Amino acid sequence: MAWQLLLVEDEASVREAFALRLSAQGYVVQTAGSGEDALALLRSFEPDILVLDLVMPNLSGLDVLARVKHTTPELLVIVLTARGTVKDAVEAMRLGAFDFVAKSIDMDDLHHTLRRATDLLTLRRQVQRHSSQDAKRYAIDCIIANSPAMQTFMQQVRELAKSDRVTVLLQGETGTGKQYMGRVIHFNSPRADKPCMEVDCPSIPRELFESELFGHEKGSFTGAAGRKCGLLELAEGGTVLFDEIGDLPLSLQAKLLRVLEERTLRRVGGSATIPVDVRFMAATNRDLKEAVAKGEFREDLYFRLNVVTLTVPPLRERGDEIIPLAEQFLIRSAVALKKPVRTLGESAQALLRQYRFPGNIRELSNLMERAVLFCQSPTLEAANFPSDVHGSRQPLAIRAPGHLSPAPDAFDPTAVQICFRVGEQSLNDLEDRIIAEVLQRSDGNKTLAAKHLGITRWMLDRRRKQTDGPLI
Repeated sequence: MAWQLLLVEDEASVREAFALRLSAQGYVVQTAGSGEDALALLRSFEPDILVLDLVMPNLSGLDVLARVKHTTPELLVIVLTARGTVKDAVEAMRLGAFDFVAKSIDMDDLHHTLRRATDLLTLRRQVQRHSSQDAKRYAIDCIIANSPAMQTFMQQVRELAKSDRVTVLLQGETGTGKQYMGRVIHFNSPRADKPCMEVDCPSIPRELFESELFGHEKGSFTGAAGRKCGLLELAEGGTVLFDEIGDLPLSLQAKLLRVLEERTLRRVGGSATIPVDVRFMAATNRDLKEAVAKGEFREDLYFRLNVVTLTVPPLRERGDEIIPLAEQFLIRSAVALKKPVRTLGESAQALLRQYRFPGNIRELSNLMERAVLFCQSPTLEAANFPSDVHGSRQPLAIRAPGHLSPAPDAFDPTAVQICFRVGEQSLNDLEDRIIAEVLQRSDGNKTLAAKHLGITRWMLDRRRKQTDGPLI
């Protein structure tokens, strides 16, 4: 599509030259020779981007920027000047400018900034296009909540959706649906038509965390070929959810704390302070209070996140909801996999009712998908489920046979049998093999494996990186 620009420049020769070059790049360009003309034109013309000269007689670029942001806060404004100062740049960003660009004959910086602006506009339109679908998918009234625990929880969710600036800490066991509930809060709040960005704290490399979150300036480090907006800028007006916040290293917790306290950020290599208008949420399966006591989590960050804490109930406390949820996952999987399965048989229902679901909602969803995949009839029965679902399932036990301990019961499905040869293998060898086996038993789910091993997800990743090759 052709993006529409309004170019405001008081020097006629510069205005005409820039308009010609921008038109050649595929933009639809209208021009104004003064701030007054620009404001008059904006009453009838709705550009995608406003390119605004800073130094003009009568109404300056900053004056026009302030008025535009008051009436049309969504409009992206690029401030353009040949005689700007750092103070001007800071003031322009404070007033809500998208960027501040110095005039140049080749216009390289302007072209690069326009590309970033159109990328952001494309993202915004994608969010708007999907917002109606997301509103239905995450509608509060569509959530199955028959149990007392879930009804109480959903009442809290309704109240938090109304208060769109309150920071929320979502706690709960692995697989309970913390991320999903974060989206429910977002898509039922006044911010529903804005982005909902998720930050997977354990997966972002430490050295790239600041760049991914805050963005960076051109040349701020090797490989920074241009300016990049971070996730917080891209989420402007929306919500940012920090998943597995408990696994964030201490050195990065301090950087996040400053943003939460000041509601501003600075790009890596930049000096301008950029305001942040987002709602912050965090999710974790760790006890952060215990992590604070152990010195593994900053106390000040914990208090900043712990404005309102919601604990998502585990599936074992939602007994009346297991079958309705299973039927919902059955239909979804049958449609996705194009299978003829339509109903949940009595034997399957009885099996699901007695199972403990250590992996909670996520495990139920995966089990239903797997069962539907191998089912050849319209009715799903107990025989379609894997063997470890039949009978009660106890927490995973780690045992090492050989000279170190007695051999476990050969029929114990929870035991991990690792052979250790005294004098030939080291303790590290034993640890690596245990981790590999537990990961395999957890179907590659590192968060669940870490829980079985009694360590954090971050510690699991760290120990795996120390091995010579892949463990699974």
